[in-house]
Amino acid sequence: MDDHSEQPENSLSFQQLDICCKKVAEKVGDKPVADWTNSDYVKLSGLLLHKTRVHLSENTLKRIFGKQKTSGYYYPQKATRDALAQFIGYRDYYEFELVNPVAGNKNVLTDVAITAPETVKPKTNNKRWLYLPLLIIGIAIVFFVVKNIGKGNIEVKNVTLHCLNPIGQTPHSAFFKLDVKGTLPDSASNFFIDFGDGKLKKASFRDTLLSHYYEVPGRYYPILYYKNRSIDTAYVYLQTKGWTATAALWKDTSRVYPVLNPGIAQSKMLYVSALEVFKAGIDTNRTFFIHYNNIKPTGINGDNFELSVNITGSADRPGVRCAQADITIFGESDQHYLGIIKPECATWNLYQFSENHKDGIKDDLRALGYDLSKGADVKLRVENKRVKVYINSKEVFQTKYNHPIGTIMGVEVYFSGIGHFENLTITDLKTGEKF
Repeated sequence: MDDHSEQPENSLSFQQLDICCKKVAEKVGDKPVADWTNSDYVKLSGLLLHKTRVHLSENTLKRIFGKQKTSGYYYPQKATRDALAQFIGYRDYYEFELVNPVAGNKNVLTDVAITAPETVKPKTNNKRWLYLPLLIIGIAIVFFVVKNIGKGNIEVKNVTLHCLNPIGQTPHSAFFKLDVKGTLPDSASNFFIDFGDGKLKKASFRDTLLSHYYEVPGRYYPILYYKNRSIDTAYVYLQTKGWTATAALWKDTSRVYPVLNPGIAQSKMLYVSALEVFKAGIDTNRTFFIHYNNIKPTGINGDNFELSVNITGSADRPGVRCAQADITIFGESDQHYLGIIKPECATWNLYQFSENHKDGIKDDLRALGYDLSKGADVKLRVENKRVKVYINSKEVFQTKYNHPIGTIMGVEVYFSGIGHFENLTITDLKTGEKF
């Protein structure tokens, strides 16, 4: 994304940006930003894209971090600030500002060459007066919080998110509205929705109706936010008739490319060729991904099942070096997501089991590192919310979670590059029902 600068509200905005940049740098590693080279900015660009699905070039990052000088103070546009905030765990930059307020004009990011303009300090020897504005602000904040304790819950307890057409096939335009008992308690501009399809798009209700375009089959869990606090969720369920294949390009989150393979729907070995992917519109010399989806309701318990599959990741090819393969189990209310990737690429890995999320950027996921380019038997066993993963009959990983996901509503296998899999089965551990 080619970023353009904006005019900050005041000089304190630069200080908050400095704080945000410092936290981003700390997450990337221990190396001081002053010592960063071009490769460090390239690395951060890739990490940001993987985490937020927003591409910021190394040149944009250099301007933000002060490595590349500009004619004036550089303040990035909101979408860029949102991506930086999401990278360090916030929903957007607005939430980051709320959690990290600045009370003065001292530059806290000494390693980054972004400085706010100097302000004129009061000429007085009585330093106690310097703290008076802070004391007044503190009293005002306490008064506001005490006055509004519980008020937010009262305001929004009668507002829920409803999808008018949640069930369909892809592509699908889903329409959402706010169900309100009585009068809408606040401006609709304070309600936002995250559509749950991995694009991290959050749109504001200008009215009580909002739509979103879904392109990949699956089960999605859009979340309604009120002033950046989640208050309700809905679902969108896009089914398939057997297996489908959909391709996507790295750094292109705007569209996907259905792969035409008439025999794939009922195949036991799931595979599409590079030629078929190319004909679908993908430049196969670039980094690309293939989604294989089989989305249908079952009676299989998503907290007591066993999945087994023989899976082969992509061989090295232009744009693909990590032989990544991910498996997603869609439940009624949440999902399980298992990533397996070459050990040397562990920083790119993720997993999710209901509310239990881990990210290779900040967590050690080497246990899920395996080179699948030669193929392997993978087994995922979930028993009473306890998870075990086996590769070639050897247990490599275990964890647990608390919140049930309901019955299984479909499965996705996701590759970087050209991979394939066969003999995928999912079995309910109690009833024996099979997918």
